[in-house]
Amino acid sequence: MPGIGRIVVPEKLFLDKSFSLEGTELSALAHWEPRCGEAFTVADLDGALFRARLLSLSGQSAKLTAFEEIGAPETGPDITLVQALPERERIELILQKATELGVTRILTFKSAKSISLEELDSRQQRSHNWGSIALKAAKQSRRPDIPEILPYSPFEAALQLTMNAGLKIMLWERPGIETLKGLLEKTQKPAGTAAMLVGPEAGFTDEEAKRAEGAGFIPVSLGQKILRTETAAIFGVGLLRYELGG
Repeated sequence: MPGIGRIVVPEKLFLDKSFSLEGTELSALAHWEPRCGEAFTVADLDGALFRARLLSLSGQSAKLTAFEEIGAPETGPDITLVQALPERERIELILQKATELGVTRILTFKSAKSISLEELDSRQQRSHNWGSIALKAAKQSRRPDIPEILPYSPFEAALQLTMNAGLKIMLWERPGIETLKGLLEKTQKPAGTAAMLVGPEAGFTDEEAKRAEGAGFIPVSLGQKILRTETAAIFGVGLLRYELGG
């Protein structure tokens, strides 16, 4: 399942030919906060991806022209990044890079050793603008969709929201556990849906790890090095995308 704002044009597209968006397709375009002159990635009736420039926009329709054919959509799993809320600007970096790497949705949660959303807001001069960060990153990386930013949740709720994922991975620094790469090499491809659980800087408590394993998450490591939470999230998602396709 793609993220939000995916524009599927109900006709075959050709280079240098204009086309119009109305109804559902126009609603999808609205997620991108479009401005005339901007370019967007759209899919045509056959599933081929094109870059198209917005020529005009009204409340009832939009006119675009296709100027570059990208090819077939990327294959790969539908990934949900489940991230313990980090301090300061780290969440913004995670949002940006996870979007560029193609995650479908991002879910932040409160763990025993992470800060709360209220604490994060009190330490910043501006309130968080996570949706805007994801939107800008999606535009920059020429994605055909925008990742869904799910509401900040308690730990148990985050586990429940990902209960239907086909592959559930928990990044953990516990000695002696299998590496993420080793697990993915044995995973049947395509995995379909995947959820990656990333803890705070100080790690999960033993109780949290036990509850995550009880919810079906497989504990894996990223090697012997101890990584910052934002580094672990970015590296983990990148490896997941590479090994499972896309």
